[in-house]
Amino acid sequence: MQKGRIALVIGAVILALLLYFVGKTSLPKKENAETAHEQVISFDEYEAKVSNQLTANEKETISNLQKQLKAISKVDTATLSALYLQLGSFWRSKNNAALAAYYQYQNATTTEAAGAWENAGDSLVMAYKTTEDSLILNNLITFALRSYEAAVKNDSSNIDLKIKLADAYVNGSHEPMKGIGILKELESSHPENVKVLLSLGRMSIQSGQYDKAKKHLSKVLSIEPQNVEAMYFLAITEAQLGHNEEAIRLFEMCKILVNNESFNKDIDDIIKNLKK
Repeated sequence: MQKGRIALVIGAVILALLLYFVGKTSLPKKENAETAHEQVISFDEYEAKVSNQLTANEKETISNLQKQLKAISKVDTATLSALYLQLGSFWRSKNNAALAAYYQYQNATTTEAAGAWENAGDSLVMAYKTTEDSLILNNLITFALRSYEAAVKNDSSNIDLKIKLADAYVNGSHEPMKGIGILKELESSHPENVKVLLSLGRMSIQSGQYDKAKKHLSKVLSIEPQNVEAMYFLAITEAQLGHNEEAIRLFEMCKILVNNESFNKDIDDIIKNLKK
């Protein structure tokens, strides 16, 4: 089977399969992400834009909260936090993940706690993955990076935070090599860390460096033989390298370990094409 065809088949189901690894891997960037980076709109402008679609009562609610924010002293962090959370809750109720995440970021500025910054970063990244309005994508990833950088500054020994920062750089920013550099530093100081190796493996696949991906993912399986995520991505890697029999063996093992009907169906589709 030709590599291009393998990539096409795998690409058709990869988004569904990634749901099994939610929180551990990033979704591919949107096709319009590059265009989005060329368009600049502030969160205030974005909020004004989407507010036009609200009812009169909803507009009044937002207006009152914004007036209260302007009237509160910056030193009154407790009240500021409460207002930011109310605004975030409002936009969440309107299914606007971007503005809900933005106000979570604003809330983090009132506490400066690593946990609050991490939560803000997580929300901003999730909004980046799911928001369809390209006008705000650039700010979502920019504020996510700020959040994770602040979290790392407050908790510099936290490997998970550094991985999230690296992933945000690689999967959303104009500076992907910064993310690679962070992971390389982590690998140097923590050569047996499974999360670091998984991130390096996934990123190697993204860049088409399948030999490197195989090295990282195989090491994960030497540490954790039943790590399904590593097994799944190694199966993709082997398929791309033309090692179809090994890819099929790994995919079959994934099916056994996951034991989910929907997952199994997607894997069976890939295996069927690998056997052609």
